[in-house]
Amino acid sequence: MTAGIASGTWVRRWKLWELPRPAVLLIVGVEIIAIVAFLASLPAWDFSPTNAVRWVLLAGLSVLHAEIAARVERMRRYLANSVHVTMISVWAFAAVLCLPTGLAAALVAFLFAFASWQQRNQRSTVPHREIYNAATAIVAALAASSSYFALMHHLPALAAGGRTTIAALVALLVYLGLSVFLVLTTVYFAVGPVPLAELLPEREEISLELGTLVLGLLTAETIVTQPWLTPLLLVVIVLLQRSSLVSQLELAAATDAKTGLLNAAAWQELAQRELVRSQHARSPCAVLLLDLDHFKTVNDTLGHLAGDSALRAIGEALQRELRGYDAVARFGGEEFVVFLHDVSLEDALEVAERTLSRIRSLVITNPDADGARVPLTASIGLATYPTHGEDLTDLLEAADGALYGAKRDGRDRVGLPPESTVIAHPA
Repeated sequence: MTAGIASGTWVRRWKLWELPRPAVLLIVGVEIIAIVAFLASLPAWDFSPTNAVRWVLLAGLSVLHAEIAARVERMRRYLANSVHVTMISVWAFAAVLCLPTGLAAALVAFLFAFASWQQRNQRSTVPHREIYNAATAIVAALAASSSYFALMHHLPALAAGGRTTIAALVALLVYLGLSVFLVLTTVYFAVGPVPLAELLPEREEISLELGTLVLGLLTAETIVTQPWLTPLLLVVIVLLQRSSLVSQLELAAATDAKTGLLNAAAWQELAQRELVRSQHARSPCAVLLLDLDHFKTVNDTLGHLAGDSALRAIGEALQRELRGYDAVARFGGEEFVVFLHDVSLEDALEVAERTLSRIRSLVITNPDADGARVPLTASIGLATYPTHGEDLTDLLEAADGALYGAKRDGRDRVGLPPESTVIAHPA
């Protein structure tokens, strides 16, 4: 009795209940659907010797893989900036293709239960999120498996295994599409209306998820045709996992933690390479040095957390205003730097003015500071190659002098190096 009361209290303390009502209803609804659909599949279980061997083989290999790669997975989870893609999909999708629907769902439930047990001592684990992830995977597995076997039953036989290929590809799309749809819809209801681009996972996460599903397809094929070779796939899976970790480490080493932009060292390395290309191509380029005006006022009025929000807002404004291939970084403190490819002085001035206009539209608020609001402005120093310098150091020094001039002449404007004219934004 005491244990039941304690368990109920623990569940009531979940952050789940603090989410907006639509998000809670969706999460609970998906979990109920997962349970009902799983129970409905029980009567159709075909636990034949072949299926039993396949189930045990997949479960055993997944446990072995999880234990071998536990340290790598912990580091990948720690380094993840947004969506964290696990390797569970390898074994889950393999089960979808080579086990009856109910047994595939049972294996997915086992995979997530074991993963949760592995993370039992990690304080970062969020129980309701782990349960929901398992529920979405079970629903996706049931839908994908049903699609696969329906197509295998109704499609006519095609040459060179065409029917199996079509059915497997449809199952892959159903599994991936349903999983992504449920997760993104839940995020939308949880955080409110946001642009679709902010909801979508990054390209690297989508690529990794597709890679795990393709490996799952290969695993299923190997289990069906040559099961004794299946353990060799562990090598490929672990290598993919380690490769993903290396990519995350490289990204972390080059990224500013507060804004997600490049850090100063990574920017200088990239800008130097691009400047050399501009020199060889005899094409102009430009450096923008941007400094947030009166940043101390933001920190003093709203606090340092609001100051961090201001830095992130500036970083997002720069990314939205600039071209995707322009290098932008946080240079330190409240200072940002941009390398513009193949632009004339006039074009660079236009980009700088548009950037300042976007920044003027930003307002930082802090609910804990009596609703205080602080508008943002910035000053920009602009230097171009080859007019204001031949190498990166010269361009940065020229842009710094231009920035100093813009600050001196009233802020919220674009400045050119001292030998040029300070371009003031019209009032």
